[in-house]
Amino acid sequence: MRNERGRQPTLNDVAKRANVSKQTISRVVNNKGEVSDATRQRVLEAIRELGYQPNTLARSLVTSRSQVIGLALPSIDQPFFPQIARGVEDAAAEAGYSVFLCNAASDPERELNAFERLRGHRVAGIISFASRLSDDAVEQAIGGLFPVVMANRELLGMRGNVIWPGYETGPQLAVEHLIALGRRQIVFLGLESDSNIDSIKLRGYRTALEQAGIAFDPERVVQIAGELGRGFNALAQGGRAAITMLVERGVEFDAIFASNDLPAIGAMHYLTSVGTRIPEDVAVVGFGGANVSGLVTPTLSTIRIPLYEMGVTAFNALRDRINGEEASERIVTALPELLVRQSSVGATDNDPVAQPERVEVAAR
Repeated sequence: MRNERGRQPTLNDVAKRANVSKQTISRVVNNKGEVSDATRQRVLEAIRELGYQPNTLARSLVTSRSQVIGLALPSIDQPFFPQIARGVEDAAAEAGYSVFLCNAASDPERELNAFERLRGHRVAGIISFASRLSDDAVEQAIGGLFPVVMANRELLGMRGNVIWPGYETGPQLAVEHLIALGRRQIVFLGLESDSNIDSIKLRGYRTALEQAGIAFDPERVVQIAGELGRGFNALAQGGRAAITMLVERGVEFDAIFASNDLPAIGAMHYLTSVGTRIPEDVAVVGFGGANVSGLVTPTLSTIRIPLYEMGVTAFNALRDRINGEEASERIVTALPELLVRQSSVGATDNDPVAQPERVEVAAR
């Protein structure tokens, strides 16, 4: 809001309106120092009336710390990461921070460039999801100069950087669901480019098989080469190609667990195109809980992970590090949920559109 002279209101304007010193206004704005309730209310009322906004850039030049954080994502056109970004942004806004978003496109070089740009903008800290950089590259990019949270990545020597939202328990739950439906020849459809996390998901898959007395068959494990940063079509096409290859090789299967919803959708598209009935012939369960999983036909059963909560937790971990608090590992405690839909159980008379059924999971 501009005043009657057409300029933005200043600290002096607020001080004059509230009849207090600039130091008092600073204490109110920064919530530091002793200020009486009556004075605080008078200052806040003057700020609202004048439309004054503190100059966070000028403040950062004085304090060498801005109220902006950086967020590096491997993709902005996948259905998962916007939910994470919203969690980060909501938590940051509540704490008085803005978010500078960078799309790393699953490219280590682009991610490194993003880190350098964020450093140039004097951000208070950085959150990086699903980093593709080596440990040495991360250390070189960070250099101990500012707080960083590496989400979904374990980096030796760093604390407060790991968020594991059910990457083992979720797949185990999915496979147990398929086994309970009578399926025994279950394919694991993974992502080669996400090998660190996929190895954890594969462990959950194997655990469920072993506990049911089903032998693990490496022929039913396939990892596609699709990159997270290449978006929806690349991953869906990768799933389609992987299942096409299994069929052409003569590998028998009656169910698929996909470590990402998008390859699961691609696999279903191929199977239905060749006359395979889902779920009568092949049941399918994905992972991630992407919104699109409930819009395809048949609707996709999936493991929903707490994407929004991951973003909130990542910001809270970063805020602690910015404030100099002792960092510890942060783990999202919200349990994964199995959303049961048409791709594994079909439609029912009382649920013709197979709305998701949320199944609570006990802690493992």
